[in-house]
Amino acid sequence: MADTPKPADSAPTPATEPVNDNENKKLSNKELKELKKKEKAAKRAAQKEASGITAEQQQQLTEQKIEKKKLKQAGSGTATASNLKKQLNQTKIKDDRKIPHLFGHLETREQRNASSPAVSHIVHPAILTLTLKYSSYSIVGSVARLTNMLLVFKQVIQDYKTPENTTLTRHLTGHLSHQIEYLKSGRPLSVSMGNAIRWLKQEISHISIDTSERKAKEILCQKIDDFIREKIELSDQIIVEYASSHINAGSTILTYGHSQVLEELFEYCAVEQGKEFNLIIVDSRPLFEGKKLLRNLAKKHVTTNNDGTKSVPITQSRIKVHYVLLNSLSSTLLEDVDCVFLGAHAMLSNGRLFARVGTALIAMMCHTRNIPVLTCCESIKFSDKVQLDSVTNNELADPDDLVVDTSSMEAPRKKSFAVEQFLKQIKQEQNDKKGAFLSKGKSTGDRKDGSEAEEREDEPLKDWKSIPSLNVLNIMYDLTPPEYINKVVTEVGSLPPSSVPVILREYKST
Repeated sequence: MADTPKPADSAPTPATEPVNDNENKKLSNKELKELKKKEKAAKRAAQKEASGITAEQQQQLTEQKIEKKKLKQAGSGTATASNLKKQLNQTKIKDDRKIPHLFGHLETREQRNASSPAVSHIVHPAILTLTLKYSSYSIVGSVARLTNMLLVFKQVIQDYKTPENTTLTRHLTGHLSHQIEYLKSGRPLSVSMGNAIRWLKQEISHISIDTSERKAKEILCQKIDDFIREKIELSDQIIVEYASSHINAGSTILTYGHSQVLEELFEYCAVEQGKEFNLIIVDSRPLFEGKKLLRNLAKKHVTTNNDGTKSVPITQSRIKVHYVLLNSLSSTLLEDVDCVFLGAHAMLSNGRLFARVGTALIAMMCHTRNIPVLTCCESIKFSDKVQLDSVTNNELADPDDLVVDTSSMEAPRKKSFAVEQFLKQIKQEQNDKKGAFLSKGKSTGDRKDGSEAEEREDEPLKDWKSIPSLNVLNIMYDLTPPEYINKVVTEVGSLPPSSVPVILREYKST
């Protein structure tokens, strides 16, 4: 009797059971779902075949349903921001121009300007106008772009009407996202514009649902005005007061390009404080922003008589200006420089200065000569991004702006001997391959050839696209290491570049 349970305990299980367990273990949840879908599709197909519908007819019906869905999506106006991005990406023009592989990931002007017609009817007319001004560089500068964008957003908010069955707090954010996506097609957003957009969306989310539409619009417009006054106007005034202590009477100051806060600084020192100093404005192609600084300073006047009868431009009475191009900046000019003031597009969290291309060159040249370099930058331009070079993130402008100068006031141009020799060598190689040496003597054809040769000499890069081994690169910004910068003057105070993360933390907390 004691031996009877042993065969039951030791009896082997059927061979099929472990096989089924292994099969169930091999199938994952995803595979089980696919099997169920296939079983359902097979049952539907069998039912349709039983009712007399063939497999070909079933495929035609599915294709018709897919086409109907596409037509509905196209006619709906693409209400979401993700659909808007897809439309902008689909309508981008493939640029066949030559771009170095190192900068191949950057968008060209043609790719940015290409926008879908289905998007334009959603965009406010003021946004369309502002985008055109951005793309044509009528509005240049981080502060100018930020101010104009916020003023246009005020118009968009004032003309906005909340649709039925929704609230302003939820729908206005998406409506502004459409405007911002189109605004990006003109030029990439600056750091200050991105910070302001995040602030505005946060303020919209804080508005109560019970607030009426008219009251909510008034609150938002008032907050935009306060933001412009506090973060731009008052910040610039404080920065000017801090930076003016570094400009002494009779000193020589060097600056590069144009910055709104630096223009106010030089005007404040000359008009309000009555200081007489020398100013060296360094400029570069293709925007020639230094001309704008010089032109604006020449419009500022100071009264010389107590009765205020005589008014003289500050460029004649207080500031002695020297205007030079970046390629003509010699060491003789830098010998007399006492201090350098630079503007900023953004200050990164690792202390690097992201500014107009050419800024890093000037900072390096002055650092080697122990000339103090100061940067005037508002806290709205501070970014928590970290960047080690100017390749990964930059803005690629049109290379034709460097080849052909469209400015009405052309700066003196000096031909590059190296470029001329390179172009002559390329032309000689092309003529050798084609065998197109012409020797016709003195005739009218020779005169035409001579005139064409003179035109080529005047514009040596006119046909640069036809030369496969020549690329023209026009980038907008460069990166200056923190060891080349002595101080960063902000509305918080004059701090070293290593203190940028501290200012960022304080800015986010407020």
